[in-house]
Amino acid sequence: MKSKASVCLILFAIWFMTSVHVLAAEAIILRSSVTPEEAWVGQKVVLHVDVLAKDGWAQLKKVADAEVRGAYLLRLETQGTRLSETIDGDNYTGQRYEFVLFAQREGEITVPPLPVDVEVKTWGAGADSRIHRLSTPLIEFVARTPPGAEGIRGLISTTSLTANQEWKPENDSPKVGDAIKRSITFRAEDVSGMAFTPLLHSKIENLGIYPGEPTVEDKFARGDLIGTRVETATYVFERPGETDIPGVVLTWWDVDAEELRRIELPGLSLQVAGSATAESMGFEQSAQQQNTRLLWSALLVVLIAAVIVLRFGGRAADRWIAWHKARSDSEAAYFRRIAQSARSGDQEAVLRDTMRWLDRINDDSRPAQLDRFMQQYGDAGGQEAAFDLTHSPAPDRDKSDIAMLIGGLTAARKRWQQAQRGRRRMTGLLPALNGGR
Repeated sequence: MKSKASVCLILFAIWFMTSVHVLAAEAIILRSSVTPEEAWVGQKVVLHVDVLAKDGWAQLKKVADAEVRGAYLLRLETQGTRLSETIDGDNYTGQRYEFVLFAQREGEITVPPLPVDVEVKTWGAGADSRIHRLSTPLIEFVARTPPGAEGIRGLISTTSLTANQEWKPENDSPKVGDAIKRSITFRAEDVSGMAFTPLLHSKIENLGIYPGEPTVEDKFARGDLIGTRVETATYVFERPGETDIPGVVLTWWDVDAEELRRIELPGLSLQVAGSATAESMGFEQSAQQQNTRLLWSALLVVLIAAVIVLRFGGRAADRWIAWHKARSDSEAAYFRRIAQSARSGDQEAVLRDTMRWLDRINDDSRPAQLDRFMQQYGDAGGQEAAFDLTHSPAPDRDKSDIAMLIGGLTAARKRWQQAQRGRRRMTGLLPALNGGR
C-alpha cells in the first residue's frame, strides 16, 4: 500500500508541475504587429512586439538575432512603452517594443518567429522573478515597388531626403599629383543610414579614385528615426589635360506626394596643369619616398625589438612579439589587406584577401562564402558587385567592380560588427529592452 501511495504521490507531483507550467505559459501574452501592413520598397515598417503578464510585470530580457529574407531588421534604441490591459476581467501589465524593417524587394515579406527571453515579476507575499523562453508570432507584410521605380538600385522611400556635397580643397587650377576630396552627405527621415546604397565609382581617365570608408549614423528622438550616411572619395590627378568628375544623381520615392523625386549633385570640370615628364618624376619620387618610409619603419621595428631584448630580456621580447603577431592577425588587419590589394588594382588579390578575411571571422560550421555573407549583411549594390566578381570570367571583369565591392564590403562589415556587438550585449541585460516598474 505504501508503495502504491508513493507512486500516486509522484504522479500527482508531475501532473501538478506540468499544470503549473501550462498556467504560467498561458498567463503570458506575446504578440506582434506591423505598421503599415502594406508598404513601399525602401519604406520604414515598424514591428511592434507586446509582452504582458497576468497579475505581474513582463518585459523582454533578450532577443535572439533573426534574418528576414528580403528585408533587414533594426532594433530602435529606445525604452519599451508601458502597457496595462484588462483581458477577460484579469489585469495584465507589460511593455511594447519597437523594431524597424526595410524591404529590399517587392512581394510578401515574412518576419519569422523571434526567440525571446521574457522576465515576469510578481509582487506581494509570493513575489518572485522568472525567465520564460518564448517566440514571437510569425507575421507578414507586403512591399510594393513604386510606379516608375522599377530597376532603381537601392531605392529609398521616405517623406524627406536631402543630399549635399563638399570639395576640399577648392582648387580651380590643379596640377598633376594634386588631390581633391569629395564628401557627400545623405540624410533622410524614417530611414536607417545603412539603407543608403554605396556610391559607384566608375573609372575616369587620367584620374585615380580612392573611396573612403563611409560613416553611418542613426538618431532616434521620441520614436522618430533620422538616418545619415557620409560618403567620401579622394581623386588624384595623374595626367595633365581636361578632367571631368561626374555628378551624382539620386532618385527617391516621396511617400507623402507619391511621386519620384530626383537630386543631382554637380560634378567638376577642371584643366589639370603639368607635363608627362613632371608626372613621371612625381610618381617616381612618391614611390621612392614610400619605399624609404617602409625601410625606416622596418628598421625601427628591429631596433625596438633589440632594445627590448637587451633591456628586459627574453620574456619581454616574447610578449612584444606575441602582441605584434596578434595585432597582425586581427580582423582589422585582415580587412586592411583587402583595401591594399584594391589600391593595386589586382582583382584576384582582392578576392583572395576577401576570402581570407571571411575565413578569419567565420564562426559557422559551414565554409565561409562571400555570396552568403553579402546576402546577410550587404546591400543590393554590394551583393551585385560580389556576384559579378565571383561569377564572371577574369577577362570580363571591370576594374570599377573593385570599388563597388570595397564599398559594399565596408558597409556589410559595419552591419556585421553591429550584429556582433548585439550578440555580446544579448548575453547579459539589454539596456534598450529593459523597462522599469
